[in-house]
Amino acid sequence: MRTTRLFGLDFATDTSVDELAETLERDGQTDSPHWRIVVTPNVDHLVHYRKSQQQRQIAESAHLVLPDGAPIVWASRLLGSPIDQRIAGSDLFAAWWRRMVAAQRPVLVIAGNETLANLMTSEHPQCRCIVPPIFGEDDATAAATVAEHVLAELHSRPVDAVVMGLSMAKQHAIAASLIGTRPPASGAPLLLLLGASAEFYFGQQRRAPRWMQRTGTEWLYRLVSHPRRLAKRYLIDDMAFIPMVWREWRRK
Repeated sequence: MRTTRLFGLDFATDTSVDELAETLERDGQTDSPHWRIVVTPNVDHLVHYRKSQQQRQIAESAHLVLPDGAPIVWASRLLGSPIDQRIAGSDLFAAWWRRMVAAQRPVLVIAGNETLANLMTSEHPQCRCIVPPIFGEDDATAAATVAEHVLAELHSRPVDAVVMGLSMAKQHAIAASLIGTRPPASGAPLLLLLGASAEFYFGQQRRAPRWMQRTGTEWLYRLVSHPRRLAKRYLIDDMAFIPMVWREWRRK
């Protein structure tokens, strides 16, 4: 798969959601002695990667880095290293999940709530879910405990993939704990860091209208829907992306 290097990461390009879903289905059935992580960075992720060495190392060593952010695609064209299109984690999850259900492939999900876990296991009998207790994003001990639970599940019954459906910081911390351990003898599954993608698929959260997804304004829909939670992130913190683009342009 062709990649484009931007902001220190090798983004997959010249591909589609369906092609990636097929790739993940195939890769999940391949016995691997190494953990393989799939991340879908958006602008907020890139800003956090500058602050957290642990999170950045996860992305730099990832099996696949997918551009889940229209501004990243726009910046790639400005910088002369064009990425073909945005690959939204929510779209990828939907296409991949349908394949796993149809093929009855085993999956382990770290779900954010019991309702979601029940919905997933009802639709896909070969899906098992872990619903961890609520913990802080900086609680490394709690993240390590979840990783231990995941590892125990993998030793009891192999799966093709582990889907992490928590916040960006939490799922990166769990992934960091997992890759510091020896994979099961049956092989290491894919680790898909997909955030709230399953919640969108099962209707627990609403996505922006299609026209907003196509025009790269999905973030605006989320901001209007959750202003208290997202205003600082989108309007203040993520403005750090602008000087990041400037530095990347100067470097190139």
